[in-house]
Amino acid sequence: MNDTTAPNGGMHNLGTILKRLEAVTSRLEDAAIHGSLGSAGGAQTGRSPAMSTHESVGGAAAGGAAAASAPPPAASEEPAAPHVQAYQELISGPLKEFTSKSEALGGVVAQHAALLPPLLQAQLDFLSLASKHAKPATKDLPALLGPQGQAISAIVEAKDKLGRGKEGREWGACLSTVGEGVSAWGWVQVEPAPAPFIGEMKNASQFWADRVTKQFKETKPEAIAWAKSFTALIDALQAYVKQHHTTGVTWNPRGPPAPSSVPASSSAPAAAPSTAPSAPAAKSTPSGGPSGLLASLNQGGAVTSGLRKVDPSQMTHKNPELRTSSAVPAADEKKAAPVVKPKPAFGAAAAKKPAKTELEGGNRWSVEYHEDNRDIQITDTAISHVVHIFQCRNSTIRITGKVNAVTMVNCKKVALVLDSAVSALSITSSPSFEVQITGTVPTIQVDNTDGGQLYLSKEGMGGVEIITSKTSAINISTPEGEDGDLVERPVPEQMKTVVRGGKLVTEIVEHKG
Repeated sequence: MNDTTAPNGGMHNLGTILKRLEAVTSRLEDAAIHGSLGSAGGAQTGRSPAMSTHESVGGAAAGGAAAASAPPPAASEEPAAPHVQAYQELISGPLKEFTSKSEALGGVVAQHAALLPPLLQAQLDFLSLASKHAKPATKDLPALLGPQGQAISAIVEAKDKLGRGKEGREWGACLSTVGEGVSAWGWVQVEPAPAPFIGEMKNASQFWADRVTKQFKETKPEAIAWAKSFTALIDALQAYVKQHHTTGVTWNPRGPPAPSSVPASSSAPAAAPSTAPSAPAAKSTPSGGPSGLLASLNQGGAVTSGLRKVDPSQMTHKNPELRTSSAVPAADEKKAAPVVKPKPAFGAAAAKKPAKTELEGGNRWSVEYHEDNRDIQITDTAISHVVHIFQCRNSTIRITGKVNAVTMVNCKKVALVLDSAVSALSITSSPSFEVQITGTVPTIQVDNTDGGQLYLSKEGMGGVEIITSKTSAINISTPEGEDGDLVERPVPEQMKTVVRGGKLVTEIVEHKG
């Protein structure tokens, strides 16, 4: 009997002792935890790893009570607008792909490409601000656009600086691909149709991307993939603008007035190549600084998008006494608001840059940003020289001697007199051009251009090949007869396609009077 009772009594006493020990241990651990919380200034910390399983489970109730007494968590930030989220996807997708391929190429290509992520981050910050605020007055926009203007200027300037050395000359087509295409990010200044503007800038970049493909198709396939990734980035930007900013930057008409500058971004910018220098921090500047690149703003059809709804009690025509109060806009401001301004003149942004006619890298003539200049002469030429004419307007250019090739991109009303070229003459997005060839050019290519005149010499008529696409009103004049009188003929614009034997057969439709 005693043998049976003693063990039971011992087990009972032992269970009681264990419960007391656990209770004491629990209180000691709670005191230790509260002491560490107090010493950390009230910061939350995890439980000690030495806590027993009993404390971890049994202390749940105590933990719940502590949580109940703690202050409620701060409300989460308002989610970003859909168009802001879409731009973030542009950065994490096409931009990341481009920077990755740039890092793979390394050298001056990676250094130049490293300047692009800060530009997209600055644009993201601007679009995020626009999604929360009403559209400011036109005079206040240059300060908001300043960081983007500085970033674009840095990329354009870096193209010229990086292209001066031996490595820069080897990769000059890559530098020009980005340097000419970066203007596409100036769409924020264009209303009411920014997407077509991006398309024009893509055409300028595409010319150099094609040069990259031609130069490295046998030696560096990774360079070709790089060029395609930059073109894909501009395509993605154009698709984004078409969907989210059809008539211009989307502002929030119900938001508060926009601040005077873009706040610093709290989100991490897109990754730039670790081995390449990053762009300097952008600062807002007055309209006379680098932001001038994006300062030529217009209002277009979206002029009223930033206006807030006015209560009837604030309407001056219903409350004449308000007319003498400063609580309503002045009469001049009220009249100025609904004025619909035309889109910026062709090349308005580029016209702010100084004109130049320079031989760069020993074999590349750059003729850029001339306006109303009827006496541009290039006489010191060689058969290895390439002449690149960009963003010129109402000007006349004379190229003496035989050069390798000539390109004309994004020009308007430019007259060109060319002696001879070894390979080709290429004209892209340059309406109302006139070209006279006094010698020979084997290939003439005209793309995306409306209105143009080609004058060929007798010598140049033999075997010349003229290729046109997306053109209209292109005429070719050739000398006829003994006197060499010029006869003008239009380039056919209308095609007829029929199905014959399961194949498409395309024929030119000629209209004869």
